[in-house]
Amino acid sequence: MHLRPEEALDLIEMRVPEEQVQFWNQHIATCSSCLDQLQEWRRIRALLKRENLESAPEAVTAMAHTVFEQRVASRPLREILASVVFDSFAQPALAGARGASSARQLLLSAEEIDVHLRVRTVGTERRIAGQLLSRDKSADVRGTRLHLISAGKRMGTAEADQFGEFEFEEVPDGPLNLEIELPHLKITGALNPG
Repeated sequence: MHLRPEEALDLIEMRVPEEQVQFWNQHIATCSSCLDQLQEWRRIRALLKRENLESAPEAVTAMAHTVFEQRVASRPLREILASVVFDSFAQPALAGARGASSARQLLLSAEEIDVHLRVRTVGTERRIAGQLLSRDKSADVRGTRLHLISAGKRMGTAEADQFGEFEFEEVPDGPLNLEIELPHLKITGALNPG
């Protein structure tokens, strides 16, 4: 009978009854193979435990965090402008092509993103409803945040749903910008809800 690895580890970590410790000590005294195996497991356990290792000093850890935060903060976010590809009020020849409507329809486009917008008045309230579509079919636009900007201030924020749809209620008069926050890109498109 020879010492198995599990038994060697149990002996090293003192997880066996005293009578087994005595038995294996007597056996190891006469069996060089089991003695070698026990010594090898002691070396492996010592390497795994590594009690001599210490954590980095707090000052060094804090410095590393500062360097990392600066690199993340300094990474520039690319910003681009969206082009107005279609505006139903600017192209009267096409008015009514998609059906009679007093709502203004716009299509903004920038790189891989298209934004379809409908500006309408409900009672005295102006609203903008839209859909954010990615030309990359594998891209998920769900959760993308969109901001309505007037005179440099955010007037409203919406979040695209699982279909990329969003809506702004109580849209102010005057020139507006639509700002779209993607993880790698910020898109701004000028629009005037007229």
